[in-house]
Amino acid sequence: MRIFDTYSLIGLLLLAVFAACQNKQSCKFKPTPVFEKGLPHVTDYNFEVQGSQSLESLLLDRGILLEISQEVCDQTRQEYRFMVQGDYSAQPDSFWLKEASRQLVFLSSFSEKQAPLKAWADIIEQRRSEMHLGEDREVQPGIFLRVDRVLNPQQATLMLVFSQQ
Repeated sequence: MRIFDTYSLIGLLLLAVFAACQNKQSCKFKPTPVFEKGLPHVTDYNFEVQGSQSLESLLLDRGILLEISQEVCDQTRQEYRFMVQGDYSAQPDSFWLKEASRQLVFLSSFSEKQAPLKAWADIIEQRRSEMHLGEDREVQPGIFLRVDRVLNPQQATLMLVFSQQ
């Protein structure tokens, strides 16, 4: 089983458990994919939606697995998880903030639909000196951004969470 399939399966199982545990409520909106098959730099793609939640997975030609989970009912939340093989434990916090911006600029180049991601990269760059990993930062009234990372000796995950509260 490829790494992409393993992570997708785990992510989908967690999403299904989470969805099953919530009360059944009617939401006006359903998540829509941020990306699609056939884009440059995307070697494998999957989008699954269940009610107001979704999980989108992209394997990029740079060896990065990107998973995007969305929740669009009472509150809007998008979480981008960039997973890469290797030990990045020696990297300072500033590296992760810069990498968050860099990855969004890269993704924004895929097509017109992803072009708005560049604006988020610009916000991170403008606010980088005041941002701290793992901390929600209000970047517009009611709009929050958090950059964080999870490290282990074999893999690093860069996380970006966009939420509206």
